[in-house]
Amino acid sequence: MTDYGALPTGFSRKPLTTILAEIEAALITEFGPGVIQTPQSPLGQINGLMAEIISKLWEQSEDIYQSYDPDQAEGNRLDTLASIRLLNRGTATDEAFRQAITNAGQARIDLQDVTRAIAALDGVTYSNVWVNDTGEVDENGMPPGSICVAVTGGDVDEIAQAIRQYVVPGVTIFGTTSVESVIDGYCRSFRILRPIDVPVELTITVRTRRDALGCPPPAASAIKAAFLASIYLLNGDNVSYYRVRSVIESLFSNVEVVSIDGSRDGIGPGINQDIDIAFIERASLVADDVTVVVI
Repeated sequence: MTDYGALPTGFSRKPLTTILAEIEAALITEFGPGVIQTPQSPLGQINGLMAEIISKLWEQSEDIYQSYDPDQAEGNRLDTLASIRLLNRGTATDEAFRQAITNAGQARIDLQDVTRAIAALDGVTYSNVWVNDTGEVDENGMPPGSICVAVTGGDVDEIAQAIRQYVVPGVTIFGTTSVESVIDGYCRSFRILRPIDVPVELTITVRTRRDALGCPPPAASAIKAAFLASIYLLNGDNVSYYRVRSVIESLFSNVEVVSIDGSRDGIGPGINQDIDIAFIERASLVADDVTVVVI
């Protein structure tokens, strides 16, 4: 393993003395121990020139490496890193701008951080995080300023641990299931939403034709398989004609969705009518319950 270059501890630049020693050792290997390469000799002068050139390349490599780190980048390169986060320098110095980029000294957490933490847990098959940042109860029934973690599967203790990392005390957490988390002797209660699985029976009627290249349309079984693989419904998402049509017609240019007829709990709202799913529910579409009819 090399002692120089990009290492786990950072970038280690090769010193000029080491570079020169390596050049001299290589010439001894090539021409023998009697080769004259003192600093005053012609070969020694060439060695010194080559060592300086190589040393500058190492300095350039270190500069490039550091330019990707906000804690080390300066000037224009710091501006480039800031643009990734859509930040503008204004009148800030490098030091102040660097703190803004890295969130130094700030507890700044995005919704995506919570979402990724929950989704990464073992056994979680579905998750979504909802936030009501208004001053009123929203259409989902969530109180003002509350957060809701909807999750299917996973261990409740691990879910609570993940929530605790990102949701500070005092924030209202909306849900149907209470879980407890004890860390360092302090107990904290959370609520999570365990969506109720609602099987939906669905008949999709389509009209097919040859595409612009004259290729035959897909079979009903292929349309069904592609639809089930592509549709993704969150808790509270209705099964609607628009949603079904947008999925299928985006997959196949030669398939037109004519109508849908669906039901839940044995009750159907009618042709092309939404199958209502409450916020605490999530529609389940499986192969045995979905039929595609070609006319």
